[in-house]
Amino acid sequence: MINSDNIFFDRTRLKSCGENVIIGKTVRIRYPELVEIGNNVIIDDFTYISTELRIHNYVHISSGCKIIGGQKTYVEMKDYSTLAPNVVLSAGSDDYIGGIATPLVPLEFKGNCLMGRIILNKHCIVGASSVVLPNVTFQEGASIGALSLANQNLEAWSLFAGVPAKKIKNRDKDVILDLEEKLKGGIKLKNK
Repeated sequence: MINSDNIFFDRTRLKSCGENVIIGKTVRIRYPELVEIGNNVIIDDFTYISTELRIHNYVHISSGCKIIGGQKTYVEMKDYSTLAPNVVLSAGSDDYIGGIATPLVPLEFKGNCLMGRIILNKHCIVGASSVVLPNVTFQEGASIGALSLANQNLEAWSLFAGVPAKKIKNRDKDVILDLEEKLKGGIKLKNK
């Protein structure tokens, strides 16, 4: 299902879009031809996307997120990854020292631009109002707490927090992967 009443982009221009996809009415995708969306994905209202983006299956992007960097950058969110509200994934940035920062000028007038990739592997979570900078990979199961800054790769099945983010503890890989298998098998969990 694709709701058809978005006011900021033409959904038929998406590179691809799977089944059971919900995109909020106020989501803005600057380059829809660079965006691939898998199955069972929700992108909540007030999200802004301006980079090449590949979203796999069972992904949730909460309201107010920014996935930015321009046409020459890339972000990938693999299965079961989640962005909490107001996260910024900035696959492109500069050093703010020299040059003109507006996107309306040619590259030779800009400062030292850092353009790259951000990869969130399976079961990754980015906490509310956190920022991820260019060329950062979250290994499988890596998560970052609210109000944190990820400026380097994050170790698998670990929880990080702070500015810059530091490892706090390990996540329970076995429990999470067991839940994934139950979901794939169609097993309903009982309410506690």
